[in-house]
Amino acid sequence: MGSIVSNGIVGSIKGRIGHVNSTNNIQLAGTEVLTITSIGRDDPTTAEAKRAAVILRILQGDLGLLEDSPWVRNIWFNTKDDDGLSWPEEWSPPSMSSGPIRIPSFSPSRVLNPSQQKALNAMLSQRDGHRITIVQGPPGTGKTSVISSFVQYSVKGFNRTGIWLVAQSNVAVKNIAEKLINDNFEDWKLLVSKDFIYDW
Repeated sequence: MGSIVSNGIVGSIKGRIGHVNSTNNIQLAGTEVLTITSIGRDDPTTAEAKRAAVILRILQGDLGLLEDSPWVRNIWFNTKDDDGLSWPEEWSPPSMSSGPIRIPSFSPSRVLNPSQQKALNAMLSQRDGHRITIVQGPPGTGKTSVISSFVQYSVKGFNRTGIWLVAQSNVAVKNIAEKLINDNFEDWKLLVSKDFIYDW
């Protein structure tokens, strides 16, 4: 039997398994598929579509996000020098906005190098100037280890009852989850898109 060429569309995807529906009703059951060629761009994910909608509303002037959010104002429109971030008063109780950085005596499951410890200290600080802490570095420098240590200190050291960790991609969320497991910290819930839980 000769080769068959058929057009099709993706019917469903779950993890690494995908189903392709033929558009010309050719039955491929029991047939060896040699190649698949994808043409065109996939539809945007729900997150991509919502992000695009928010950006469009900002550009159209219909959304007060740029003016109303203290986070956005401090990240993009900060005009003060150095540590002069401006936060709502109710976010900064007097006992928390100044004074030395108080690190709890809790011992996490991993030892950090000096650079990682400095980042962790800033993340744990209750000063207004440390509410936004950027930790950057190439792969393998321990950014996820700093996140894991921060979670452990926050929950066990400061007795915080809840932390939300948000990442740009499912893979990043998975990496953080795996690091927490490796550090013997399993008191958390994971939210990822339904099609990403394959093989977990």
